[in-house]
Amino acid sequence: MVMDTIVWPDEGGDGRGLKGRLTQPMFTELARLHFNYLNGKRDAKRLVLNFFDCSDLKLDGADLREAEMVGARLCGSQLQGARLSGANLFGADCTGANMRDAALDRADLRGAILSNAVLSGADLRRADIRNGFILHQDEDGNLIPMREADSVIDGANLDRAKMTGARIGRIFGHRTSMLNADLTNANLANADLSDSDMRGAIFAGADLTNTCLRGCVLHGAVLAGALLDNTDLEGADLTASQYGYIDMLKCDLSRAITSIELDSLDKSVAELLRDHMLWVRSLGREGHQADLSRVDLRKADLTGFDLSAANLTLTNMSYANLAGTQFRAANLSQLMAMHADMTDADLRGARLDRANLVGCTMAHVRLSPLVLTGTSGRQAHASLRNARLEDVKLTGADLTGADLSGSRLTRADLRQANLKGALLLDCDLTGADLRGADIAGADLRGAAGVRL
Repeated sequence: MVMDTIVWPDEGGDGRGLKGRLTQPMFTELARLHFNYLNGKRDAKRLVLNFFDCSDLKLDGADLREAEMVGARLCGSQLQGARLSGANLFGADCTGANMRDAALDRADLRGAILSNAVLSGADLRRADIRNGFILHQDEDGNLIPMREADSVIDGANLDRAKMTGARIGRIFGHRTSMLNADLTNANLANADLSDSDMRGAIFAGADLTNTCLRGCVLHGAVLAGALLDNTDLEGADLTASQYGYIDMLKCDLSRAITSIELDSLDKSVAELLRDHMLWVRSLGREGHQADLSRVDLRKADLTGFDLSAANLTLTNMSYANLAGTQFRAANLSQLMAMHADMTDADLRGARLDRANLVGCTMAHVRLSPLVLTGTSGRQAHASLRNARLEDVKLTGADLTGADLSGSRLTRADLRQANLKGALLLDCDLTGADLRGADIAGADLRGAAGVRL
């Protein structure tokens, strides 16, 4: 494979191209000049820190757009929320750097070392993260590699990272955390991502040709439309993930962990539901609690059924008809229910942590507290922590006191919804419609995109 290469003259320093240590006051002054450069002001100069040692600096929130930082050492630096759009970080060493929520869209990260870096929530759309290699020229004109091996992203945190259209190539390493990362149309061909946590990640249109996903956890991931030619899925857990038969034609699923098919159950769904309804009505004296965890119930019609207190963790209910279904105090954690119809469903006291409800119709659902029988009025609050609720219709929904911390409600329709006392800590409400919604007493600390 031919890699992109930069040849850089050796200008002293440590003999490998590094030019010396940059102190915090020096950086502060250079950042000021760069800010003036970006804004067309006087006393301005573009930030060029090629091959400088900038390790352990505090650069949180810095505006470093279009900066030149080829081969720079940024080990352990604090870049949380920094603006690095279009920056040139070719071959930069960012080992252990904190780049949480940083803007790295269109950035050149070829050959960069991002091992153990924190990139959760970072914007890496259209970034170039392919292989690259830096050589420097010695006194005799010989080209000498600055590093002995190709760089990889190994053990990095890319939770919630936006990587749409990123050119990644094969540099990703194993044990990478990619919870709810958006890799739509990204190129991951030949990458080794074994033993990585990819719960809720989106791979629609991504190229996963010859990619190693051995032992990966892909609960709730969207693989529909991904290119999966010869993808290694041995030991990968695909429970409650979204894909179609045609998507898997060119890879081997025989050693992967998948959802439980209905025909493999000891009882039919109808029998399980009858036993469960008897269990609910007799307060547990008769029948049996329904355990439909990990079962594939896509497109099922469960309209009006009583699944109160049922175990539905990691169940796939995408496109199912759940209108008016009762889920009181049910465990729906990590449920996959994309585009399901849950109109008028009773979800009081239910747990929907990390559920994927993208595109669901949830008009007039009840997600208010449930008074627990025989507990002198003690209440169970509905929990949707870190749930995916993009494009969900929640018009007229009762979310009183619900815990929606860390959930994604982008473009959600919340008109006339009751959000009194709801926990919306660190929620993403970008593009959400809150007209007529009651948010009295709601906790919106850290929430993004709130428009009333």
